[in-house]
Amino acid sequence: MLGGTALGRLDAWFARHRAAALLLAGIAWAAALGLTRVISGSGLGLTPILFFLAPVAVAAWYDGAVTGALFAAAAAVAWVWADVPRAGVGVWEWIPYANVALHFAVLGIVAAALAALRTAHEHARELARNDALTGVPNARAFYELAAAEMTRAQRYPHPFSVAYLDVDDFRLVNERLGHSAGDAVLRSVARALKGAVRASDTLARMGGDEFAVLLPEATAAPARLAVEKLQRAVADVVPAHGWRLSASIGVVTFLVPPDSVDALLEAADRLMDRAKQGGKHAVAQETQNVAAALR
Repeated sequence: MLGGTALGRLDAWFARHRAAALLLAGIAWAAALGLTRVISGSGLGLTPILFFLAPVAVAAWYDGAVTGALFAAAAAVAWVWADVPRAGVGVWEWIPYANVALHFAVLGIVAAALAALRTAHEHARELARNDALTGVPNARAFYELAAAEMTRAQRYPHPFSVAYLDVDDFRLVNERLGHSAGDAVLRSVARALKGAVRASDTLARMGGDEFAVLLPEATAAPARLAVEKLQRAVADVVPAHGWRLSASIGVVTFLVPPDSVDALLEAADRLMDRAKQGGKHAVAQETQNVAAALR
């Protein structure tokens, strides 16, 4: 646990200190190794490339191939500075230059490979957190962001709200027009909902025709206004089948964070069911933890 925390903090530190800071650190490291060679008079040989691999890897991973290549260039300059002036004159005097070129090539390849790996990693991570059909965050992403908001609300007490939305009679679209038409409707609904939420809110597709919206620092009144805006956004979607869409929404405001994200979603989902049972195209709302917040 401590190891994971330490690695997480180290990762966050490197992520914050990017570009110029990483490059300057790399140049300083290269200069230090070169100076050590000049002072000691010992050849750098192949071994010091190991001392450069880790810094080049860090630079390329956190700031891309360009920063990694610049670091590799700094390493090459250090080799030139340290080795070339001491090379003997003769038929083999080109060897130090060949060594420098080889080391730079190896470090450059490492930088390019790690930068490409990081890009692929980030792309895969983004795909894993986004719904493939609609492009909005998926349930996994919602769980992560909701857990982070709950932690923040515990540390700096503030209310927040969660809305759970179900498109009314969506199954009729699939039954009458087919799943491709249903998919098109869901994409249209997702676009409409995305345009109706604040930049600080999180819209996620939880599965099927159900969406959740996390509303940070929203008390009951602003949350009500937000879900009414969501309802209007869904009603404004006019899919190819011609009939109007509507949504049933449950919204719950927490003055104190619940025990888990599951508890949070269960509360909002229960209210959504109540709204649907009350005639659809409705909103059911409540505020929880009133007594706990007053203590």
